[in-house]
This record gives sequence, C-alpha cells and structure tokens, in this order.
Amino acid sequence: MTLITLRQAAIRFGIPLAALRKVAAAGLLPAIARHGGKPVVPSDVARRIATRSAVAPHHLMPITPGTTRMAVLRVDVAKPVPDEDRPFIGFHADLAPAELLEALRGWWVGNPARIAEAGVLPVTLGGFVVAVLTGLSGWDSRVTDEGVTRHRFDARLAGYIRDLDAPVNVVGSGTTDDLRIAELLLGKPLPSISGGPIAYVTLPAHERTLSR
Repeated sequence: MTLITLRQAAIRFGIPLAALRKVAAAGLLPAIARHGGKPVVPSDVARRIATRSAVAPHHLMPITPGTTRMAVLRVDVAKPVPDEDRPFIGFHADLAPAELLEALRGWWVGNPARIAEAGVLPVTLGGFVVAVLTGLSGWDSRVTDEGVTRHRFDARLAGYIRDLDAPVNVVGSGTTDDLRIAELLLGKPLPSISGGPIAYVTLPAHERTLSR
C-alpha cells in the first residue's frame, strides 16, 4: 500500500487540496493516517475519489416535474455555534443524525421559495455530496440583530455518508423516494459556484425531458 500526503494526492490526481483537507477534517477519510507529522492517505483511495463520476444532469431534478434548477447547500466542517436551537453548523461524519439535520436545515440566507422549489437540497463539502435533505416545504424565518433575514427549512435527512471512499448511505430507513434520491447523489462531485452557502445548479434545456 502506497501512502501519499494530501498535497501529493491533490497534485497527482487533480483534486483541489482545499477539498481534500475539508473532507479529512470532516472525518470522511477513515483511511487517513499521519507520517512524519503530515496526514497521509493510501494512493488508491485518492485515485478512487478523484475518478468518481459527477452527478448526472438528469439526476438533479428528481422530485418536482418541470423544475429546472436545484439549490445546493455548500457547507464547511461542523463547528459549535451559540444558537440555542442547534449545537452545530456544518457537516461532520461523527454527528448523530438529529444533530446533523439541525446543523444543515438552517439558518440560511436566500430566497426560501427558490431554495425549497425542487424539494431536495444536496449538501456538499469540498465539492462532494455528503448529505441530502428532502421534503423541503415550509420554513421559519427570523431577522438577525444585523438586519439579515435567515431561514430554517422543514426537511428530512434522506441520507449522509461517513466515508467518501465508500459512500454508503448511513440512513437505513425512509421513504422509497428519499433513499433513491440519496443513492443517486451521495458521494459524487456536484460542482457549484456561489458567494455564499446557497448555490444553484440548472438542468440544461436539452436534458430537462430526462428528469420527468
């Protein structure tokens, strides 16, 4: 087994170093170890992650017929927050499902109707889908002391992973649609660009008929 540093893995396999560091910090690389004070990972693990197929365009709109865009929640590694209604914000593989749901379903800035439009909210960390929220319908809103309106969504945790190398859904029970959607998305790259946590991906016009 060949061990390489995260930097070497990023260079060799074309994975952003920042993404690998986030994935490791979130506990999603159980095979990681330390050698000479540096984090190292088996080269075959890095290769498998780097060659993973991205989310197929026609998988982006799995629930609402006619929907042409889907919100994507881009999070960082989980950290404690002072809010009384949730102990963490972000993602970590060691969080319990109830903690993870609260850490992911709010409070976010954006147009709540647009965020909930597809009924599905993929959660990415380092560009990979690490959790999937479904059942988005209603939401609560609040205005912060700084005058910013944030929203927390009614949602279900359809799935999440604990190992990016072997992205098996930890959630073993749920609706058939929830588990199907989670299976389609979890562990796969889902590129999105945004200046904040909420981004959007759009289904190309020639692919829209495939999602129905």
